[in-house]
Amino acid sequence: MKEKLVNIFWGIVLIVVSGILLARAMGYIDFDILSDQGWVLVFGVASAAFFFSYFLNGVKHWGWLFPAFIFAALGLTVWMAISGMTGSFLGAPILAAIALPFLVGFAVERKSWGLLIPGFILGVLALVTLLADSVRGEWIGALVQFSIGVPFLVAWLVNRKRRWALIPAFVMFVLAVVTMLSVFSAGEWIGAVILYAIGLPFLVIYLLDRSKRWALIPAVVMGVLGTLPLIAMLSGPEWSGFIIMLIFSAPFFVTYFLSKPNWWALIPAGIFASIALIVLLSIIIPNEDNRLTGLYNGVLLLGFAATFGVLWLQRKTHPTDWAKYPAIGLLVGSLFGVLLGRHFNDYWGASVMLVIGVILLYSALGRKKPAEVTPKPEE
Repeated sequence: MKEKLVNIFWGIVLIVVSGILLARAMGYIDFDILSDQGWVLVFGVASAAFFFSYFLNGVKHWGWLFPAFIFAALGLTVWMAISGMTGSFLGAPILAAIALPFLVGFAVERKSWGLLIPGFILGVLALVTLLADSVRGEWIGALVQFSIGVPFLVAWLVNRKRRWALIPAFVMFVLAVVTMLSVFSAGEWIGAVILYAIGLPFLVIYLLDRSKRWALIPAVVMGVLGTLPLIAMLSGPEWSGFIIMLIFSAPFFVTYFLSKPNWWALIPAGIFASIALIVLLSIIIPNEDNRLTGLYNGVLLLGFAATFGVLWLQRKTHPTDWAKYPAIGLLVGSLFGVLLGRHFNDYWGASVMLVIGVILLYSALGRKKPAEVTPKPEE
């Protein structure tokens, strides 16, 4: 019953919002008449609606907290901006808003300690934006490295059998201390060699005993961190973007294929891979005069749709039945992207929300109750 109420509510909301966006695209409504304070109110109402959906569904459905916190952060950021505040700290609310749902997810599902990694790192990055204007870069770098190590330490403290978690925790803490004590830059090559040297023992552990797949995680992380500065130095900005996006997607693909229960890893893997594909497409076929904008948008959204489509196909083994909604919405958006071309940006939001809203209403109101079977009287 609660799921039905949520579907009805959001179906109506998305249809109304899509109508407003379509009216704006056709010139009937001008968003410029809405003041900055009005946008603060709009973001606040949206945040409250998502929080309502979260508590109505139950605290275990912590995915609802992403839009709830993000809209709240947008409202706070706009309010700080119109209040005359300036500085890097304006980015802190958004980063904190993305981090908090991961931390709530870990609090609800203690076995999913992997949620601590993005949650803690993003939380520390939020703290970094608060300190960036007044703290030296070495201290900020050390803080980020500490943020990577702490989740592994927590994983060991929660379950002392996870002694392997002490290895990446120790390595990251050592790196953080070295960063704080460093005064001179050793250069890109020296940094890459050090990071590769740290990751190599973990790779050797895996190669000697293929059952110890956990060793691939720190090996891949160190390899990625060591490769990023080399890419920026050896290649142009276009190819750097393509390679970096592929590198970002690789650890998530490895996590997904080596540990099927971590189905969530396919989402960031598919997103980064789709972005890499668009960067590659823009290199091969330059978008002169924005003529290929529709094609780029269509391919990007098609990649996102395929990601959620693959998740939906696994609904029998994982709780991913919900993935059909973003898959269908993104697929429709992809078709509109190709058809509308450079005008896609005027209509894509309204079109996708309209389709998803209709689907939600249909799923809530169009389901027929199974017929009751009258028991036969005993002879």
